[in-house]
Amino acid sequence: MISMKRSLAMVAVVALTVGGTPACSDSSSNPFAPGGAAFFSFTDISVGSGATAATGNRVVMNYIAWLFEDGRSENKGPQVDSGTLTFVVGANQVIGGFDQGVLGMRVGGRRQLIIPPDLALGYNEAAGIPADSSLVAELELLDAQVVVTDTAPFTIIDLTVGTGSAAATGDRLLVAYGGWLYDESQPDNKGTQFDSSDSNGFTFTLGAGQVIAGWDEGLIGMREDGERRLIIPPELAYGASARGLVPANATLLFDVTLLTTTPQ
Repeated sequence: MISMKRSLAMVAVVALTVGGTPACSDSSSNPFAPGGAAFFSFTDISVGSGATAATGNRVVMNYIAWLFEDGRSENKGPQVDSGTLTFVVGANQVIGGFDQGVLGMRVGGRRQLIIPPDLALGYNEAAGIPADSSLVAELELLDAQVVVTDTAPFTIIDLTVGTGSAAATGDRLLVAYGGWLYDESQPDNKGTQFDSSDSNGFTFTLGAGQVIAGWDEGLIGMREDGERRLIIPPELAYGASARGLVPANATLLFDVTLLTTTPQ
């Protein structure tokens, strides 16, 4: 089995969404682009009666995948994979077509997807799947649950103590960071990753309310070139609000590297 989970061979897959919902939503949508390439589309084979899958949910689903072949029955070419997957919707743990295609499904339902290359393996290839291949997949949603995070008190851990200037309230900081849901069962308590800085880092003014309170409080005194871990309870993070992959009342974990400190 090649598995549709993200592996080293699939790191270039781009998970696309269109306004947070699938681009096509019924069986009457035309699955063909001009020139014969497949658009993303789906058809509900049967509508379940259970919970509805949404971004941030942990879902369990069965799937079967075939190469897309125009002119074949249901456009199904050779079968290339099948199995059961457990993943967090929207966390890029599976190919983009699965992240997008499971949205709105109800537990107990079955759905057929047509997945273009940019939501499958793109220009990568795997056993039985050539580069730039469209796929047909059938999904059966077995479970969909809101991710519940473990709790922990506000905690500051210096992983590496820097040698540069110490950050003070009012300083302009440039940092690199990653953010995870706090999960006691996972290594380093890192559950689902929900955020990270880009290659340019992230700049903000410490203590100005431009970031969550746990950052404004937790980064004071940190030195340049240091790395600090913050465990932030919901009252110092997003509280009862849900944001993307972060559920309501979530405890968060951040690893933050302080790149530069500029006094204002």
